[in-house]
Amino acid sequence: MRNPNGFGSVYKLSGARRRPWAARKTTGRDHKGFQTYTFIGYYETKTEAMNALAAFNLKPSDRRCTFSDIYEKYIAEAEHQLRKKTLISYRGAYGRYMQPLYKMKMADIKLFDLQNLVNPLTKPTAQVVRRVLSGVFQYAARHELITPDKADLPKYLQFSEKVDYNIERKLYTDTEIHNETDPIILILLYTGLRIGELLDLKAEDVHLEDRYLKVTQSKTKAGVRIVPIAEKIVPLMGTVPITITYSSVYGRIKLRGHTPHDTRHTFISKLADLGVDERIIRAIVGHAGSGVTESVYTHIDLKPMLDAVNRL
Repeated sequence: MRNPNGFGSVYKLSGARRRPWAARKTTGRDHKGFQTYTFIGYYETKTEAMNALAAFNLKPSDRRCTFSDIYEKYIAEAEHQLRKKTLISYRGAYGRYMQPLYKMKMADIKLFDLQNLVNPLTKPTAQVVRRVLSGVFQYAARHELITPDKADLPKYLQFSEKVDYNIERKLYTDTEIHNETDPIILILLYTGLRIGELLDLKAEDVHLEDRYLKVTQSKTKAGVRIVPIAEKIVPLMGTVPITITYSSVYGRIKLRGHTPHDTRHTFISKLADLGVDERIIRAIVGHAGSGVTESVYTHIDLKPMLDAVNRL
């Protein structure tokens, strides 16, 4: 099929070449009337060359669109189509796991980039990430912001069936905690919250006068709970930036030589070292008990939980 006038052309070069297919676009004519060209590149297959030519023919403004630009347009459209719970999970996946793509131009994103994104994730989390990616790429293709062949790129992602949960935990030392100045890390160290739980908190979930906060969204049923606010961190509760992301918190923790779970692990270990009742610890951090009685019917009042965290 012949390309439209002005679209450009693809042709095969002679000889034995590693990339024999060339893509070029006509830019005008010289003083003798001969056509002038811009060479886009050289490719191993005709299909690659055609895709590159199609991408080049996108409007310059479209070629500059980043993943973040397209995500915002997609999610605004999806708000009227997705259930509230699904929308929350999509936004969470975008904020926590997709930051490496934010500033990348949509036309430049390769399967390799997407695969690197999901490799560290558990299969259920990776599946949510893939659904978001599929939505973004399909939106971009519908609006001719990427070439049609890239629309299905997320379908080719591979997920690992096995995830290594035996990650070495490194407790924060007393000196590290004493010298820590980052309010977010201190809040995590004194509440045992997961990063995602902290990010999901709303103003109405924090009850400073009564010294507790409510976790209304968590990865487990037991995770929906009341968490006591230790006196040491009461002044810090109003200092968490509204625009904070999972990646930014992860980066701060990693700079200190720790992993995100180390704050939670440290919190649990320190309460255990103080001799706090295991049921109280589980109630604070949202761990289900080993039996039906403990996991369903046991209710821990706020006062013993506050007494426990104020000993830290």
